[in-house]
Amino acid sequence: MKIPSTKIADVINFFRQELKDIYDAGEIETFISYCFEAYLNFNKTDMILSATENVTESELLKFNFAVKQLKQQHPIQYILGKADFYGLQFNVNEQVLIPRPETEELVELIIREHRHKQELSILDIGTGSGCIAIALKKNLPKAHVSALDVSPEALEIAKGNAERNQVDVSFFQEDILKWDRNKMVKYDCIVSNPPYICFSEKEQMHKNVLEHEPHLALFVPNDDPLLFYTSIADFALQYLEKNGKLYFEINASYGLKTSEMLKKKGFKNTALINDLNNKNRILHGSI
Repeated sequence: MKIPSTKIADVINFFRQELKDIYDAGEIETFISYCFEAYLNFNKTDMILSATENVTESELLKFNFAVKQLKQQHPIQYILGKADFYGLQFNVNEQVLIPRPETEELVELIIREHRHKQELSILDIGTGSGCIAIALKKNLPKAHVSALDVSPEALEIAKGNAERNQVDVSFFQEDILKWDRNKMVKYDCIVSNPPYICFSEKEQMHKNVLEHEPHLALFVPNDDPLLFYTSIADFALQYLEKNGKLYFEINASYGLKTSEMLKKKGFKNTALINDLNNKNRILHGSI
């Protein structure tokens, strides 16, 4: 089925009718707003005032495509090729995770704790789209920010996002599970939102995440849920400056276990912080 006319009111109604059996009303209105902003640079007021006006045939094709993709449960961010994070906009595709609001809380904490420092070096491990590193550099302009990822495709996207947001971040390819112990410089702050979902948790995940977001950035073995945290903690012990801090976004189910791991390795002042949904989400400690 295609949109019956080029009138904006018909385009909006088409979204609502075609998607009502898959998404709730609030989600559908969000999709409509995102698409109109992306394709026509319209806000909600523009949509209301222009309801009887027409879109072009090429614009109509874009709206038809968006609805078709949404019916297949593709994330709206991948359909539009962009996502918002911490007041910035990032290019995204299926090579990188879609930035989450919970991760904004991690970025906010780091900015709050380091904004008054004149000298600061930061490393983001598993940068993906570059959202953490870029948001930190944008808000801590005096900091020297570096970021690594195992995926060359992700790094290309991250580099493009740094250019888009006009920040200078150093990106390099590295597998944190096989890091070179004699290669790195030292940092004041290391941050990571690594893969932390066990394969056994797949059944609990939404289809749009499971079928479209990169499994490389999502999953860890059931028998080793702290695989990346342990390796990053060992890395931090060697490459954090004295009194340097390590920040993690964590799997809420393993908050206490991850915290105990850091303590056993000698990290001090460890703290678990809940997110807005009151789940363990951030863990940090110092050496």
